[in-house]
Amino acid sequence: MNLKSYFFLFIVLGSLTQVYAQLNATVIGDAINQGNNCYVITPDQLDQAGGVWYDNPIDFDSNFTIYYQNVFGNKDANGADGMALVFKGNPTPVIGGIGGGLGYNGVSSSLVIEFDTYQNNGNGVELYGDPAYDHIAIMQNGSPDHNNTFNNLAGPIQASISSPNIEDGNSHEVKIVWNATTKVLSVFFDCVLRLTLNQDVKLTIFSGDDTVYFGFVGSTGGLSNVQRVCFNSLSFVDNLQLQDETICLGNSTNVDATIPSGNTYSWTPTTGVSNPNIANPDLSPALTTTYTVTISDVCGETTSEDITITVLPFIDPVFDPVPAICEGDALNELPSISNNGISGTWAPELDNSKTTTYTFTPSNGECAFEATLEIIVNPTLMPIFDAVNQICPGEFLEELPVTSSNGFTGSWSPALNNMQTTVYTFTPDSGQGCAGPATLEIIVTDPIVPTFNFFNSVCEGDVVDDFPTTSAEGITGTWSPAFNNLVTTRYTFTPDGGQCSIETALEIQVIPISELVIEVEIISEPFSDNQTVVANVAGGTGTYEFQLDNGPWLRENSFSGITGCDEHMLRAREISGCSNIAVGAFRILEYPKVFTPNGDSYKDSWNIDCLRDQTSARISIYDRYGKMIAVIYPSGFGWNGIYNGAPMPTNDYWFEVDYFSEDGSPRVFRSHFTLKR
Repeated sequence: MNLKSYFFLFIVLGSLTQVYAQLNATVIGDAINQGNNCYVITPDQLDQAGGVWYDNPIDFDSNFTIYYQNVFGNKDANGADGMALVFKGNPTPVIGGIGGGLGYNGVSSSLVIEFDTYQNNGNGVELYGDPAYDHIAIMQNGSPDHNNTFNNLAGPIQASISSPNIEDGNSHEVKIVWNATTKVLSVFFDCVLRLTLNQDVKLTIFSGDDTVYFGFVGSTGGLSNVQRVCFNSLSFVDNLQLQDETICLGNSTNVDATIPSGNTYSWTPTTGVSNPNIANPDLSPALTTTYTVTISDVCGETTSEDITITVLPFIDPVFDPVPAICEGDALNELPSISNNGISGTWAPELDNSKTTTYTFTPSNGECAFEATLEIIVNPTLMPIFDAVNQICPGEFLEELPVTSSNGFTGSWSPALNNMQTTVYTFTPDSGQGCAGPATLEIIVTDPIVPTFNFFNSVCEGDVVDDFPTTSAEGITGTWSPAFNNLVTTRYTFTPDGGQCSIETALEIQVIPISELVIEVEIISEPFSDNQTVVANVAGGTGTYEFQLDNGPWLRENSFSGITGCDEHMLRAREISGCSNIAVGAFRILEYPKVFTPNGDSYKDSWNIDCLRDQTSARISIYDRYGKMIAVIYPSGFGWNGIYNGAPMPTNDYWFEVDYFSEDGSPRVFRSHFTLKR
């Protein structure tokens, strides 16, 4: 995975943002990127191999120096195996053999500076010619064998001048120096020159290639250690680049010149420096100033770098004024850059409905004050007009005024229309300030049709009241022609003027007087339980209503369930009322179904009262066995329930009556009744 490896810290001035010069690093195998240009090459585990490779090319025709720090772990006798700085002819990340191969074994066409922390022995023989102490050697062609005099270019030599063990948990300073003129490669360990190689490696190893690439590899085998590398600087890559910065007067910026091996720092001049003896002071000069930082590393070497802090005074952003607008007018966005080049933002949001003061806040890094801008929003004034009364279709409509009640002049649209309801728009003339359009609706109403709660027919010769001159809607007017109670006539109501109403007409029928004749027909049998009659009428229009005795008037000419021996009256008349009332009298025949001869003066005797006017009528009464027990006459008192001086028991008794029908023919009727005690 490609990662950006940051190996030296410097500052982008003005925003206090920390930035690093870059090596393009690729981590491979078991290596871990810890950030800030530090890498774990192997964790403290067996049989690990890792590396970090860079695609920054090196030309051995030029001098270069590489500074870095190594930590070889903290296990000596039980620790292994070491790390190596490898140069090869292509940038492809690789790892060679592990264990005693230190992760570079087998990487051919290579120049290797190894730091071996383990003596590889086998069967009592020293493998690879490793000495007993932790050592440095310069090898080629990916071979870790010191016994091979062709591949072992220099060393091995004890790495530390003061100790055979470098697996002490400490950071060890390493410097690799190539002198292109003398063709000498020098290896410094903990600030001491420990090994050199005098050879034209570009020619002998890399066949004259101008671009050589480097990386760090390392491994463990049957023993392990945590092995780390941290870069300090590379002379062929821009190292400590403190970029010049511009700040605003009165502000400060933090500058960090830290290097991993830095020991002391000194800033000059000291004016405006928060602490001139630290790596990362705050700089706050009152005038544009160039500062120099001198760094001494742990090996006593010094380097220096300049940075210029330009100080700008605060200025006022300048903007053109915005002309006043009318409420609701379009409002262009305010410029994000002032006339004198200050960028920033405005608040609050633009509002075209009210006068507002807007604040311009300069962007970070702009040496400018806030600015304000007021945009005046004048309220819209509405022209005022008197309402126009509604009109009837076609009614004359006066031209609308071209000057409002509050003094605005203008014009109306569309053209007046007296046939339909229309909304008219008044557009003020220009140059009258914030005058808005006004609207006026003129309602053209549908004419009212007068209605009357009025009779629509009379009988011939009837006298009626005068026709009403005011309709249900309040419309006044007159009727014509004069009322005629002899002939059906159509009358017209003409509304008085100014009422938005139209004429209406009413026809009044004059109905002739009919002379009716009624005939009542009894259609049920004499003595039937449901006596029914039908009225037959002649002499009229055929639309009649009928009344039985003093009951309600009904449209039905048939009546049922009639009782009572007294004379009944059936009347008929025209529904229109334009006729005489014809009357027909009739009687029905019925007999009592029950009587109770118990001395209470109620139904104490039985007789057929409906035949009391027929003196010749006779009634014979029988018991259930057919024995005659009494003969009575309708004109008499009737039977009192006594036979041979003794009361007859409760029971049904039969009777036979001889009488004459209405046409005078003799008739006989037989039935029964009940005696109850």
